[in-house]
Amino acid sequence: MYSIVETGGFQYKVELGKAYKVPSIDGAAVGSTLELKSVLLFSGKEVKVGTPVVADSLVKVEILAHGKGDTVIVFKKKRRTRYERRNGHRQGYTEVLVTEIRSGAESATVDPKVIERNRARVAALAKQKAQNTPLTRKEKIAQGLPKPAKVKKNSLRKEKEA
Repeated sequence: MYSIVETGGFQYKVELGKAYKVPSIDGAAVGSTLELKSVLLFSGKEVKVGTPVVADSLVKVEILAHGKGDTVIVFKKKRRTRYERRNGHRQGYTEVLVTEIRSGAESATVDPKVIERNRARVAALAKQKAQNTPLTRKEKIAQGLPKPAKVKKNSLRKEKEA
């Protein structure tokens, strides 16, 4: 059983129990559920195609995480004019898990174990990302860490010679 839904200006083929990265959904907290009502196609026992949407059908999703995608480098250049611009962009996304697909009398829900497994996966990734980030200046001051000692190049050279 699958559906094709529209969100954020894009169309996605969604299946029950799978996680997808869709464009950022503002105002939605992690752990909350959303109902996507713009279902363009529903495939269960029979295929229903909407004109433009299938009446009385919806896809329920749970929001797992918000984040930013990989960096995309935007490079502009005009030859012979000394014009070059290099810019980076990271598109925001929301990771969602499909928990229920329903159309009329037909419906299917996901197993709770699948939901727990996906929540654990997202939590582990967030924990791993938090371990790799260095402390900010504000956090160092709050923890009372001393400032690093200033080292002059000549003193390092003299220590090596001695």
